[in-house]
Order: sequence, then C-alpha cells, then structure tokens
Amino acid sequence: MKTYASLQLSILSLGISLFLFSCSPSDGGWGNGNIDPESGSGDNETGEIETPQKIHTVVVAADGTGDYTTVQAAIDALPKDGKSHAIHVRAGIYREKVSLKGHDHTILIGEGADRTVITYDDYAGKPTGNGTELGTSNSYTFSVDSDDFQAADIAFANTYVNLASNNGVNQQAVSVRVAGDRATFYNCRITGYQDTFLGTNGGRIYLKDCYLEGNVDFIFGSSVMLFEDCTLYCNRNESVLTAAATPEGYRFGIVFMDCDMQHINGNDFDGNPFTTFHLGRPWKDKPKTVFIRCEEPATLSPAGWRSMSVEPDLYAEYKCTGEGATPARLSNRQMGGRQLTDAEAEAYTLENIFSKETASVFKTDWIPDEKHVLQTE
Repeated sequence: MKTYASLQLSILSLGISLFLFSCSPSDGGWGNGNIDPESGSGDNETGEIETPQKIHTVVVAADGTGDYTTVQAAIDALPKDGKSHAIHVRAGIYREKVSLKGHDHTILIGEGADRTVITYDDYAGKPTGNGTELGTSNSYTFSVDSDDFQAADIAFANTYVNLASNNGVNQQAVSVRVAGDRATFYNCRITGYQDTFLGTNGGRIYLKDCYLEGNVDFIFGSSVMLFEDCTLYCNRNESVLTAAATPEGYRFGIVFMDCDMQHINGNDFDGNPFTTFHLGRPWKDKPKTVFIRCEEPATLSPAGWRSMSVEPDLYAEYKCTGEGATPARLSNRQMGGRQLTDAEAEAYTLENIFSKETASVFKTDWIPDEKHVLQTE
C-alpha cells in the first residue's frame, strides 16, 4: 500500500512562469499525447521530437501574492475557449464552497494534500435563506459539473459532523461531488462524515493514491468509480464504506483495487468504541461494488455487506487479505456477497472499466491522463 502523501510537485520562486505537460486528446482528454512528464519531451507519430505545450495557469494564494485569493474567483475568471487551464493553489486553508461548472479540461493542483485545503461545512437540511433547504447533492464543499477534470496534491473537507444526537436528521454532508465524465484525482485527501464522496450522473472517475475518510455511505452514487492504491478510513463505529447506485446496463460500478481499510482506535466522536464496519449497502438501481486485493482488518464485519433500499446486482471480493478476509469470514458474507472467479477478475482492468463498452452512454474509451505537475520553463 502506497503512502498517500507523495507530493510529486516542483515549485520554485514566485516570479517564474508555470506550465504543465498534458496528455492525449484522442480519448476525450487534453494536450499532447506522448510527452514524458519528467523529461518534458516526446515523439509524435512521425518520430519527430515534440516540444511541451504550455497550459494557461493562474495562481491562487490566500495571502494575496497570487492572481486570486479564492479558488472560486480563479474558476470564474477562466476562459471558456475549449482549451486546458490550470489553477495552482498555494499552501493554505481556503474556507469556501467551490463550484466548477462549464469549464471542461480544468486542472487543480495544490502544494500537498497536507498543506492545501479547501474546506466548508454545509449539510443537507441547512436553510438557504430563501425558504428552501439544501439537499444532499448541494451540501458539497467542492463540486465538479464539467468533463475532463483533474485534481492533484490537494485536500477537500466537509467538517459537518453527523452526531448521533441529531437523531438521523440533517446528517448528509458531501465533501466532493462529481457530476462530470472523465475526472481524475491524484494524491488527494477527501474527508467528511456521512456521504463524503459523491459520483453522480453516471460518469467515470479515477482516484489514485488518495485518502478518503467518513462513516455512513461515504463513497456513493451512480458513477463508474475506480479507486486504486487508496486509503479508506472509518471515523465512526458501524461505518459503511459504500452505497452504490449503479445504473441498469452498466458493466461496472464502484471498484477498489489494492486499497487499505483503516479506522479510528478507541472511542468515536459519539463516545462509542469502534468495533466494526461494513463494505457497503445497496442504494438504488443495480448496485455493483467490488474489492480486489484490498487489505481488510479484523474489524470488518463477517457479514461484509448490509441491506438498504434494493437488492445488489453484484457484491464481490477477490484475493483480499487481512484478518477480515479469512476463509471463515468470507463464508459468512451476506447480501449475496461472493468471490469473483479468476475469469471474472480478468475483466477488472482500468482499460475495461473505463471503456465505452461499460455503458452505452460512453461514446469513447478513456484512459486517465497521467498526473500533471508544475514545471518551470
């Protein structure tokens, strides 16, 4: 399991110009295809050396030393020209509710998920001031309603706590909401409590080397989501990792590969000792959730899965390890939870999961762009 805190960020003095190397547009992505992010050069189809393409970059700094002091102001100022644009967010805590809408091909890069944090505390049921209340999907701290988005080395947090004293009312509080297609997150920290990460509108989302924290259904929605080498952290007893709502006809739903499951030690914020958690429960439509080669601790319930609104279409594991994945435990899985066969597991590759064959709504295959890094001229 890789540590999520690898930063891979090169930042020099304030006066230098910044640009990023980008990847192929052939899959609906952006930029120049064969550029090596480390060397800054690549070969085109004729074998000629290509020069790196600069990407328009703006700087956000809370102390006023950048182009903007808030992330939202930087987004609002981006041109709508169909080109890639990058926002470099300097280290700091940015207390704001941020919406990225109508800006495809946007790159958001911080200076480390332990140093650059976007945080807010909205929740479902909060009065809006105009006689209505926020719903779950609008309780977000950061929302992506655009395609081909990438975030790297940055943290997103919703600090509203779903205390037991709330008696089940006004509990949902989304940290990140993704409603676009082809979104990627690298080395990000995404934290909250109930409903931390929402993938909606049935798009495709890839998370690599990320840390996600929450408790009730804290990874949920209808999107095709692949989590690779991520840490899943439960912060309350009886946590449930997922609540899939996979649309009918989709080959894949929420997939975890080589992830690590962790949790608090001792009592949770309600004062209850942490004793157990579950892999997921089925929210709606045809839920599919699969864990592949993940580390499962002894606190994982032998039942593995819980009931909710519908019957799951597929609840499965494959070659998971740890005290929570012993043969005796696996034999007790509920809700139809089972082991993938070797033949079934062969289909679980990044290329297959994000291919146009996964669902008829996808018109092109997609391979996520590599992580973009800030470079100097």
